[in-house]
Amino acid sequence: MERMALVPHHSRSRFISIEGGEGVGKSYLTLGLQTRLQALQHEVLLTREPGGTPLADSVRQIFLNPPEKPTPLAELFLVSAARTQHVAQLIKPTLASNVWVICDRFYDSTRVYQGDLAGVPNPILESVIAHSVGDCHPDITFLLDCPADVAMSRVRQRTKVLQLDVGNRYDEGSREMYESLRSAFLKRAREFPERMVVIDASRTPKQVLEDAWAQLKQHLKL
Repeated sequence: MERMALVPHHSRSRFISIEGGEGVGKSYLTLGLQTRLQALQHEVLLTREPGGTPLADSVRQIFLNPPEKPTPLAELFLVSAARTQHVAQLIKPTLASNVWVICDRFYDSTRVYQGDLAGVPNPILESVIAHSVGDCHPDITFLLDCPADVAMSRVRQRTKVLQLDVGNRYDEGSREMYESLRSAFLKRAREFPERMVVIDASRTPKQVLEDAWAQLKQHLKL
């Protein structure tokens, strides 16, 4: 009986997305939530965007390190092509198998990067998103929020630890870009308060995980 109480009865209540700018700690949180859910005997799939399938992973390489500067619409169509495949071939089948899905970025990143930052008009943006995902939407989205200085410092440290000559084109963005990302994500969170939960990501990874876990248990009634 306890096991039945822990498992939601419909697939959408097992879909979590993690959002935020560069260097906010999304990867740590996805792993932490996976560990907590597995401790409750849930099966969990971790995935990311762009990516998740062979085709989408190929698009990811082009998207993050393009051979030429893409136009805003080209960016939108690239990431949306990857998402369409990702949803159809991985996310929806996984949810239908009663497995939780935790996705590092989903369509809120598209709204911010291609919409707010790149300037794709909202009607076009929302139409493409709708056609890409159909009825597949996260039940809860954690937005990791922290000041630009903190995020930039973390990205520099990550690049140093991984011994990278350079990061991707977003890692190398200016302070202005980091500030714009933060503001745009917070704006989107205000638009979708029933789904998006803002988490203070300036704290330690453990504190962020504890906060998100408490919010998840309350939101999904675990």
